[in-house]
Amino acid sequence: MMFSIAIRNMLRQRRRSLLTATAIMFGTGLLTIGIAWQQGVLQGMLGKAAAMAGHVRIVTADFAKKEQLFPIAENIADTGPVVKAVAELPGVRGVYPRLQLPATMTVGEDIGEVFGLVTGAPLEFYTEVLDLDRNIAQGRMMADDKEAVIGLTLAEELGAKLGDEVIALGQTQDGSISPIKVTIVGLYDMGGGNVNKMAYVTLEKARWMADIPDGATEVVVFCADRDDAEAVAAAAGALPATAGLEVKAWSQREPWAGMLQLQNTIQTIIVLVIVIISSLVVLNTMMMSVLERTAEIGVMRAMGLRRWQTLSLFVTEALVIASVGGLGGAVIGAAGGLYLQKTGINVGSAVDKLPAAFPIATTVYADFELEQLFWSLVLGFVMAVVGSLLPALRASAIQPVEAMRSRR
Repeated sequence: MMFSIAIRNMLRQRRRSLLTATAIMFGTGLLTIGIAWQQGVLQGMLGKAAAMAGHVRIVTADFAKKEQLFPIAENIADTGPVVKAVAELPGVRGVYPRLQLPATMTVGEDIGEVFGLVTGAPLEFYTEVLDLDRNIAQGRMMADDKEAVIGLTLAEELGAKLGDEVIALGQTQDGSISPIKVTIVGLYDMGGGNVNKMAYVTLEKARWMADIPDGATEVVVFCADRDDAEAVAAAAGALPATAGLEVKAWSQREPWAGMLQLQNTIQTIIVLVIVIISSLVVLNTMMMSVLERTAEIGVMRAMGLRRWQTLSLFVTEALVIASVGGLGGAVIGAAGGLYLQKTGINVGSAVDKLPAAFPIATTVYADFELEQLFWSLVLGFVMAVVGSLLPALRASAIQPVEAMRSRR
């Protein structure tokens, strides 16, 4: 009976009910698309960061304190024992020593003015983790320590092409000037932005440049599942081979620890804004309905309708409207989320201005999941309940005699 009365009341003011359903529809749809887009940006960033920074990183404590200055002197002198011990832990997919060295670069013999980051790692790291071989836009992977693969953005800044010899001028661990000469055999493209500003060489070449024969500035660990990173970090930190070293999962390091908190905050704000706006539309519709039907409510109260029944009547009406709007919003949200997941949005060169710690590609894709759609629908009903609660309480407080007196 309550449901049929709610349907009848909803159809009395069809335009108003349609407007409310439309508000909930767009609220639910935008909420789904917004969460999918935010998740896509974050997961894309974390995916690239994990590939570049490692699920778990092992460095010296002094390196961790000064890492933004690239303190080459604060290195792990012999990475062999660390790599061997960590590789035997359960859940570990790969362990790689790595050197990242700032350098000025140029094509030819002149001293360069283009800043680049020279990265040295085992070839397995490039193929198994970075998928560098699959992202070669021109040329091929390097085969020995005389060759290098650089990003398209860096190549453009250098004015370099395949076959050119590049001189990278860096430093050894004791601060001496250390140049290396390599031939460009490949140009990679990983989506643009800062990720295309690297120069990749063999581990041996980077070790020679830094004058660290057996070591590296860091050892990066990759897990079978990125979510297991903290457990693997705890196990690795307890090994004798890592004694005195800092072992942290990606989620425990900045800027990613702060990014995760920021992501939760942004998502909460998005949800609150959309819920509040949609709830206000529902509140307006329900309040107008109460004012227009004051006398009718009084008659029903006089005939025995209880306060809780009056309350549930208006909440039910709002939920029926929310159901119609929610279904439409589900279609919009799913269509928009899947479209952005497939095509993405090109954010252009704006990402080039971001710090190197934020490896965002120029095309960002959404990450749509059915779970997001489910929670958006739930929040659609929350919008309806929140918006209808105050008018429903007002209606339930109407006294029969006063209500019937108000009838003209």
